[in-house]
Amino acid sequence: RRTFVVDPIDGTRGFLEGLRSWCVSVAVVEDGRTLAGVLECPATEETYWALPGEGAFLNGRRIAVRRPAAMVEIGGPKPLIALMPAEWQGRLSRVPYIPSLAYRLAMVANGRLDATFVKPNAHDWDIAAADLILREAGGALLDQNGRAPRYAGEVIHHGALVAGSGELLAVLSGIIAGLDG
Repeated sequence: RRTFVVDPIDGTRGFLEGLRSWCVSVAVVEDGRTLAGVLECPATEETYWALPGEGAFLNGRRIAVRRPAAMVEIGGPKPLIALMPAEWQGRLSRVPYIPSLAYRLAMVANGRLDATFVKPNAHDWDIAAADLILREAGGALLDQNGRAPRYAGEVIHHGALVAGSGELLAVLSGIIAGLDG
């Protein structure tokens, strides 16, 4: 059965504070997987979308995750970033708080961020659309067991997650694998 998973304002706090990093998130989900994902970001005039096997797009232009360079742009909660191994600490550039989780995942998908941690309790409506966009851009969103989240089931919230690609994603995955809950 197909289900729409919608967040009319992802990043409500940022929206109310007049920040630009919020979006409308719409996903079509079937059997736990996203079949279509769209993020409409009116304040930044950005539209992200993806379909399985078709790639990810920003305003009609194909996007892809970037491979981390000397400095790594990372988002997420400071306590999780502080758990990064010593050999990575000198390479990290933490971006300011981004209230919209969907928008933060889209930033990983389009290469403006290399990776992000996601604290526990993200809901399907926060991540279902952005997850597909990230995956189609060459990245992944993984839970504490190294698996992709499933959507529109009995449980609609998730534990700690990480988003990124390659070696950096593996490092972040190792960190959340050791967390409680």
